[in-house]
Amino acid sequence: MTASADGNEHSITLGRDVHGNITQAPMNNGSPNIVATNTSWPGAFADIHNHTTNGPPSSNDIVYAAVKKNEINSEHITSFVNLPDGSYAIVVTDLSAAHNFVVAYPADISLNYPPEFPDAILDEIYSLRYSMGSGSSVENYMRAISFLLDKYESGITILKQDSDGNFKPFKIEETVNPDGSKTYTLIPCNN
Repeated sequence: MTASADGNEHSITLGRDVHGNITQAPMNNGSPNIVATNTSWPGAFADIHNHTTNGPPSSNDIVYAAVKKNEINSEHITSFVNLPDGSYAIVVTDLSAAHNFVVAYPADISLNYPPEFPDAILDEIYSLRYSMGSGSSVENYMRAISFLLDKYESGITILKQDSDGNFKPFKIEETVNPDGSKTYTLIPCNN
C-alpha cells in the first residue's frame, strides 16, 4: 500500500483464521490525514495504512493507537505505515511497559488532530532529531522517537523497511563526549 491516487489514507487489517491462514479485512477509506482501523476483524494481528504525504507516522500511530489496539486484542501487535518515501513498522513488544508509558506520558488531545506526545516528549524529539546523523528528516525524526521509546522503556519498537523489503529496528547508541555534548550512532541490526 502506497500513497493513494485519491489523496486519502486507507487501512487494511490482517488476521488469521482458525486454520492459521492470513485473512484481510475490507479496506477502510479515510480522509487526507486520518483513517480508522478495523479493530474487530477476527484474529487481527496487524494493520497497514498509508500516508498521503511524506509526513512521519504520528504519535497516535506509534504509541496511543498501537496500545489501544493491543489492549482490545493481545495478538494485534503490529502496525505498518507506508509513506511515499518508505515504510515503518510499529511493534508492541511488551504491552505492560507500553501501558505504563501511556499512563506516565498521556497524549495531548486536540479536537482537530490525532493524539500527540506530551510537550516534554515532543521537545526531546525535536532537539534530538538533528543529532541523529545523516538521513531524511522523517528518518531522523523516527530515530529520535525510537531512541526515546527505548530510553523510557515503552515496550514499543520502531522498524524501518530496507531496500530488500526487510524491516529492521532502529537501535541508537548515545555517547557522552568529554565536553559534555552527546553523539548518537545508529547501530546496524541484522535481525
